[in-house]
Amino acid sequence: MAFLLKYNEVSKFVKDLQKVSREDWKDFLKGFLAEMAQRILTKTKEKTPVDTGNLRRSWQVGEPYFSGKDLCCEITNGVEYASFMEYGHRIVRGGVEIGWYEGRFMLKISTEEIRRQMPLRFAKEFARFCKEHGVE
Repeated sequence: MAFLLKYNEVSKFVKDLQKVSREDWKDFLKGFLAEMAQRILTKTKEKTPVDTGNLRRSWQVGEPYFSGKDLCCEITNGVEYASFMEYGHRIVRGGVEIGWYEGRFMLKISTEEIRRQMPLRFAKEFARFCKEHGVE
């Protein structure tokens, strides 16, 4: 499989893209990350075991932010036992360890599922972004 890449077409694309404001580009990236974080949140909630529902209700997603050159978005759960459910924990009775509760990895698994989908989703959203900004 081969494809032809013409220099003048690439050059025009780059010049058009340079016309897009830095703020529009940052807003696009933040919006894309926010959408992906919401998808992770939805999947994580679906995978979270329910006893009282408190653990599932307590998942939250923050606003995307830049940290240096990295774009970050935090997904948190403030319930004190959330990390034990995610990663697992020892079972202790009378001061003696009697076993191990296997973690559910709700957030980890959900993040990996969405991460695998991100390149295709990004390509589609980037194409839409370019079209909206007159970049062909």
